[in-house]
Amino acid sequence: MYSSPDLLRALGRVAGEPVLMCPYEPERYVITELERSGDTHGWHWDDYSFALVWVVDCPPAEHGGFVQCVPRTYWNKQDPQVHRQFLRQPIHSFELRPGDLYLMRTDTTLHRVYPLSRGRRLIINMGYASHADLHKQISHETMDGLWRGSREEQAEQTV
Repeated sequence: MYSSPDLLRALGRVAGEPVLMCPYEPERYVITELERSGDTHGWHWDDYSFALVWVVDCPPAEHGGFVQCVPRTYWNKQDPQVHRQFLRQPIHSFELRPGDLYLMRTDTTLHRVYPLSRGRRLIINMGYASHADLHKQISHETMDGLWRGSREEQAEQTV
């Protein structure tokens, strides 16, 4: 399904530009499960432009079942100024339910999964690239930091 021409065309129509398969294979599919109180993926940008997120399981909003994002932000890896981003643009919050599917522009949208207080969040994240991604140097430390650290490091990961 990931490389389906029909899916790529549909995503491109939604995104307003071509959506391409991610050249970094470990970022194509990421399955995450958050299940402990306090589990989160802290504020961050992704290395590639797009994420198609399939919500398999998610608690209600009052237990952390939502994502937050700040669109139209720029990631300066040496000096991200996350808190300054909050002052420049509003934070948007979106409740998630099992069965939801969303496409996010993740390289110019600062975002996080709100910390869980109970329940489980299980998602399948499919990462995609833009044409611009194919011409920039990407070091993959975000991917490596979020997914290869210990469980405790993942829960506390922030830019």
